[in-house]
Amino acid sequence: MRILDRYVIRECLKILGLCLVVFMGVYLVVDLFEKLGRFLGERADAGMILRYYFFRLPKIFTEVLPVAVLLAALLSVGGMSMNNEVLAMKMGHVGALRIALPCIGIGLAASLASWITVEYIAPRANEQALNIERTEMKRLPAHRISRDSDIWYRAQGNRFVHIALIEPQAGLIQGISVFDLSPRFDLIRRVDAREAVWSPQGWTFRDGYQLELNATPIRSTPFRDLRVQLGEQPEEFARVARSPEEMSYAQLREYIDRLVGSGVSATRYLVDLHAKGAIAFVSLIMAVLGVSFGLRTGRGGVMLWVGLCIPMGFLYYVLFFLVGIRVGRTGLIPPLLAPWLANLLYGTAGVVSLWRLRG
Repeated sequence: MRILDRYVIRECLKILGLCLVVFMGVYLVVDLFEKLGRFLGERADAGMILRYYFFRLPKIFTEVLPVAVLLAALLSVGGMSMNNEVLAMKMGHVGALRIALPCIGIGLAASLASWITVEYIAPRANEQALNIERTEMKRLPAHRISRDSDIWYRAQGNRFVHIALIEPQAGLIQGISVFDLSPRFDLIRRVDAREAVWSPQGWTFRDGYQLELNATPIRSTPFRDLRVQLGEQPEEFARVARSPEEMSYAQLREYIDRLVGSGVSATRYLVDLHAKGAIAFVSLIMAVLGVSFGLRTGRGGVMLWVGLCIPMGFLYYVLFFLVGIRVGRTGLIPPLLAPWLANLLYGTAGVVSLWRLRG
């Protein structure tokens, strides 16, 4: 590695570290003030709040990292341009693309770090944070999710529900078992069904059997359709369904396969699946954009580009979340294209902008 490369990398990393600390700090403060009234209303103590935000740090890191990389690349290269260091490099026959290479390498490393966080760290951390919010702050009934994403849920009364697969949006449960217990927690009734469907009239179980253990003799009665009085609606079961942010790429892929195999539309989950890769790739794109901006700055021109970065970053998240994710979940845009739409636009702009500076 050249001395010049080490110098550019060191300058870029210093600014990147500072930006990450500032942005994550601002994010935490704004989010805390936004949720403070809710925390106080739920009587959450300081320990709960600290643990909640500790487990939210990986998600916050992946969200602010692209903007931090953009500003780090811009300010490091832009600062060297203001000090005529870029001019000296070009006089030494170092092309613009070669000057940009170390910052682009940092963007690639940031994308790799983001992917590792999204795939291996954030899902478990998000699950812990949501569990603190659900069970400790909101004091909702506890539930357990097995390795296969099966759900054990304690319903109203002495009743436990086992759910193999749930699609809350469609009000559909695939593979459900209901266990009714006596006050002494003896099993008195069990209902198993292939699926359960929600309607305004309540839950209808289909293709199963009902086992009466408190009868003499014990009775097992098959059924095609059975109305079961469950106090919980799909919205209440929805909170125990593992959200995409609580699953890794492989787990979400497996969940989608199970949905498709059960005949349930998985469009919204396919969009979330491809979004995991798209959001990890953003840091590399932002590094290319930041370097191309930095190489264009003259003396005193850095702050102008910094000012432009703020609306550009805002526009990216509008394109990604509002246009790509929300519209993609409706099926108007193909699930693969929807989350990558903003990346394609910004990536093309960055590559074209940097290519024009070659030489």
